[in-house]
Amino acid sequence: MSKGVILCVDDDSTVLNALRVLLSKIFGSDNVIEIAEGGEEALEIVEEYAAEGTTVSVIVSDYIMPNMRGDALLVALHERSPNTIKIMLTGQSDLEGVKKAINHANLYRFLEKPFNNADLVLTLRSALHAFHQESQLRDEIRALQQELAASAAALQAKEAELAQLRAGRT
Repeated sequence: MSKGVILCVDDDSTVLNALRVLLSKIFGSDNVIEIAEGGEEALEIVEEYAAEGTTVSVIVSDYIMPNMRGDALLVALHERSPNTIKIMLTGQSDLEGVKKAINHANLYRFLEKPFNNADLVLTLRSALHAFHQESQLRDEIRALQQELAASAAALQAKEAELAQLRAGRT
C-alpha cells in the first residue's frame, strides 16, 4: 500500500511546525506530512499529488487565514478532490464558516484551537481509517461493476445465440 498524505494548512508557522512534529512522530511511518502556509499553496500541493495519481488522504486546515479562508479552501479542495477527508481548526467561533464547510465541503470534523494533541491524533486516526475504508469500497464497487458488465455482455450473447437457435427451428 502506498503512503497516505496528510496536508496541514495554517498561516501560523508555529502551529504548522507543531503539527508537523506531532503528526510525523505518530503517522510519519505510513504517511507523508505536508504543510502549506495558505490556501493557494495547499491547492498547488493537492494538484501536484493529483498529477502523480495520488489523492491527499486528509487535510487539516485553519479557518482564519489571509487571502483564502479555510472554508473557501475546503470547498475548492472538495471540488478537486472530493474523497479527501477534511478537518477544520480554528480559534474563532464563526458558525457560518463551519456550516459552509459542512454543507459544501463534506467537513469531517471541526476542532477548536488550541487543539488537544490526543484529540487531534484520535481524529486523524479515525479520518485516515475512513479514507482507506472508502477507497477500498470504491475499488470493490468498481470491480463489481466490471463483473456485472461482463455478465451482462455474456447474457446478451447467450440471448442472441438462443434467438438464432429459435429462428433456425422455424
